[in-house]
Amino acid sequence: MTMNGLRHPILSKVAAVTVLAALLVGMPTVLLVFFWPVDVPTVDDIVTPAEPVVIKALLLGIVWTCWALFACAVLVELVGTLRATQSRVRMPFQRFAAHLITTITLAATTPVAATRGVVPAGPVSITPAVMPEHSLAAAEPNIAETAKPYKTYVVKPRDTLWEIARKHLGEPMRYQEIIVLNQGRVMDDGQTFTRGDWLRPGWTLRLPIDAATLNTEHKTSERIQTVGPGETLWGIAEERLGDGQRYREIFKLNEGRVQPGGVRLTDPDVLEAGWRLILPEREQDARKPVSHRPAVSHRPDLSPRPMEPMPRAEEPAAPASSDVVALPGGGMVALSFATGVAVALASARLRLRRRVTVRDVDEPVSVLAPEPEVPAVRALERAHQRSYAESDEMPPDDFELVTSSFSIVPPILLKVGTCGEVPVSLELSGLNLALVGPGADACVRALVLDLLTQADQHRSEIVVPREDAVRWFGESLTALTGHLPGLRLVPALDNAIDHLEAQFVARRRILRDSDAGDIPELRDSELDEPLPALLLTACSQDGNAYLDTLMGLASSFGIGTLLVGRSTSGTTCEVGPDYRVTEATGALAKELDDATLFHLPEEAASAVLHKLASGNGMATEEPTRNADLVDPPPGTAEQRVRLSIVGEPVIEIDGRVLDIAGRTKALELFVLLALHPNGLDREEICEYLWPDVEETLASYRFHSALKDLRVALRESTGMGDKDANFVERSGKSYRIEARHVEVDLWTFHRALADARTATDEDAKVVALEAVAGLCRGRLGQGLKYDWLDQDHRWPLTVASVKSLLQLGTLHERAGRSERALEVFDQACALDPDMESAVAATVRLLFQLGRIDEARLRVRHFKSRLDALGVAASPQTQAIFDKVIRRAQQ
Repeated sequence: MTMNGLRHPILSKVAAVTVLAALLVGMPTVLLVFFWPVDVPTVDDIVTPAEPVVIKALLLGIVWTCWALFACAVLVELVGTLRATQSRVRMPFQRFAAHLITTITLAATTPVAATRGVVPAGPVSITPAVMPEHSLAAAEPNIAETAKPYKTYVVKPRDTLWEIARKHLGEPMRYQEIIVLNQGRVMDDGQTFTRGDWLRPGWTLRLPIDAATLNTEHKTSERIQTVGPGETLWGIAEERLGDGQRYREIFKLNEGRVQPGGVRLTDPDVLEAGWRLILPEREQDARKPVSHRPAVSHRPDLSPRPMEPMPRAEEPAAPASSDVVALPGGGMVALSFATGVAVALASARLRLRRRVTVRDVDEPVSVLAPEPEVPAVRALERAHQRSYAESDEMPPDDFELVTSSFSIVPPILLKVGTCGEVPVSLELSGLNLALVGPGADACVRALVLDLLTQADQHRSEIVVPREDAVRWFGESLTALTGHLPGLRLVPALDNAIDHLEAQFVARRRILRDSDAGDIPELRDSELDEPLPALLLTACSQDGNAYLDTLMGLASSFGIGTLLVGRSTSGTTCEVGPDYRVTEATGALAKELDDATLFHLPEEAASAVLHKLASGNGMATEEPTRNADLVDPPPGTAEQRVRLSIVGEPVIEIDGRVLDIAGRTKALELFVLLALHPNGLDREEICEYLWPDVEETLASYRFHSALKDLRVALRESTGMGDKDANFVERSGKSYRIEARHVEVDLWTFHRALADARTATDEDAKVVALEAVAGLCRGRLGQGLKYDWLDQDHRWPLTVASVKSLLQLGTLHERAGRSERALEVFDQACALDPDMESAVAATVRLLFQLGRIDEARLRVRHFKSRLDALGVAASPQTQAIFDKVIRRAQQ
């Protein structure tokens, strides 16, 4: 705890008592001793306001009024402290009074941050691994830690109580428990935690003792066990971990965790069917070396990579093949290029989902899928997804991917191609590169777009004459420039050179004012200085003498050029039709000779430009293609196998969970066929599961996965090959046998169809309740299949949220407000970025008088919008404003 920087609790308490006494007792004493009695102004004095007696009386009145308000604020806070509740009264000086009262009442019990020499020798208990080290917690000995009835968590940027409760307590509504544990605590920066305050990075919050480091959205079904009837911890440990004695580890991981129904696991001998347990790693898995995502450059690029997850320091250099993406129809680009396109696609999806509305409860809800992406864009997104294939972590969701891409640090290197097995990257600052030959235009497209995927007004700027831009990217580019930040089209090359000259003058002045020798030195000392990397790209067959003169100074100013033509002062490369540099002259000739440069055909480049523009806010058409499954009717006989994929994937045999985690392709095949109930032929399946594998080998792997799946199901059911195939062949197609297998996704689509054809509201409520019961999470939650995200996951999530909003509205109309709120909460949990779901929840909370909860929802959602750099719609903002005004009353 602190009091104006005092770290010792006794000093803080003494300082607070001194200040409080001086204000409450000292001030009126001084006023009574030196200014009493007060000379009351006469009427004649008031008519002359400048009279000293009037001014003196006025000042004394203001001082006495301020003292009275402060005394009342202290009284209000004292009453609230004695009652252990937060006062709803709001008065001037109350925040200051609350700080003083809290310091006095709590400072004596605050642990002192001991110096290194004071800490007693002995073991130290560290808070869970998710918590970073903290100055106050690090010095506490083991005995103090074990006595704590809580765990600690250090707040990170953009954290909210709602999000912390969701991640570490398993239920976002438990944010109230965090408030109770921290109410009135003074944080290390001297701020007092009060209900509803903004969280500040670096604060150490107390969490309930059952807080876990689990983030359920990033765990696969391998580590989750749904308890079946009659199962015991010993049996689960023996089956899943290979040793029944390890039941204690399972109990320790799950003790006190909230289970379905609100109950908690407190006795290792008492389990209930349906509980979901976190399992520890198998011993052989724990011994496996951790595999990391390969690095994307052979050079030590000093700039953070906002379009790529940051590689760990110990990662080895990656082979060139992991850095390169070959596109169908021709084209080769860097993996970072694919990541930039993936960010744009994620941003466009977020914008579409935020705008989703449910116009009326009678609106028919269907699963709508966007039109398929062009092959080049699809291949780029797939390459980005697969770059996580060897990682233990799930690929980031759309929100995480977009927010992690924000940066003001300019790129230092431009990835230009490969030479043998080595990636080739060139420094942007001072780059003076010219390309000639039949492959030059395609190479310029790839290099410019690679930089454009990282471009905004803070990171990089590309200046291109309009005629040249149309030559490389087509006429449609001119309509997109308003949504391509960082791209500047100018009338001609002379205008581009004028812009460069102006930048030279401006940047020289900035360097002089900052006493820096060049732009890299300035960026090291002035991290917030927005000086983007600047690249001029143009056609100049014979070069430009004045431009050559300017480029002699470019390395000091963070400026480079990329020309189609020849350069007399830079490096000129002859690029053949196979995009290989056949001849290079100039300073970079050694690095570029015989290199194969990245390249893009015009059609692929145009498609990428449109995706970048969509990700930056260009309006796009909402999906209209109906993706509802035409699923088979439910089987008449008892279906012993149940496949659940709406949420975390689970295969149940007679109610018992079947683990086929070791047969990864068998599970992927099962999920794929569940999404295509009418079946797929072998070639289509291989294209989904093994798109980069030669046809004969892919066919062999398909039959191997199919055999694994059938064997696992037959062994678990005891059914022979004459009784069931589980996956049957009809003509050339393979499909799941509906008479033996129940798929929750098929049931979901049937319920959705029933809701569309319902003739009255009661029937619609019944159908939508069935939909709600199946919405256990996002489709295939925890699975890393790239085709699942591209084609199925988000369309189903949007349809689920729409259905839940309709159901909540129907319950609200019928007066069942609590059930309506539960359904709205379920919709927000499925997609926290869908504005209509958040608005419906906040509106209902407001109507129910639960203002604090409504305000917390508003702040949580606005923090997500702020992270994305967008604003709520006027209709939603109007609801938010009502809540904020009521909370301030």
